[in-house]
Amino acid sequence: MATTRLSGMAQLDSNNTEPKTILIVEDDPFIAMDLQDTFEEAGYTVLGPVAAVQPGLEIVAEMTPDIAMLDFNLGRETSLPIAEKLEETAVPYIFLSGHADKVVKVGKVSKKRIIAKPFHAESLVARVDRIINASRTRASLSAS
Repeated sequence: MATTRLSGMAQLDSNNTEPKTILIVEDDPFIAMDLQDTFEEAGYTVLGPVAAVQPGLEIVAEMTPDIAMLDFNLGRETSLPIAEKLEETAVPYIFLSGHADKVVKVGKVSKKRIIAKPFHAESLVARVDRIINASRTRASLSAS
C-alpha cells in the first residue's frame, strides 16, 4: 500500500500560504509514517499520527485541525466517534479505507468522503487542499 512521493510541483498551494493542519488517525504504522511524510513535505503541520480512537479524540478536544485523515478500521474499533466529534466542530474529514463499501454500509458515509487504499500522494494532497480551501472559503463567507 505504498504511495508515490510528491513532486516539487505539489508543495504548498500557491493560492493559499496560510499554514494547514491535518490530524492523521491510522493504525498501520507504515501507512501512518507515509501519510505524515507526505503531508509534511506538502507543508502541513501533522497532528499525530495516532492509531486509536481515544488519542484521536484527545487531540480534537485540544486543537482544531483544518482536516482529518481517518483510517476507518482501527483494529477492534472504527474511527466513527472521531468523525462525529469533527462534525460537531465543522472540521472536514476523509476516511481512508481498503474496504470503501464497508465504510458506506457501516458508517452511513458518503462515498465522497472516502479515499480507497492504495492511494497516490499527489492526488491525495490535491484533494485535501481543495477541501480545506472550500472549507475556509465557506467560513470566511459566513463571517462576512
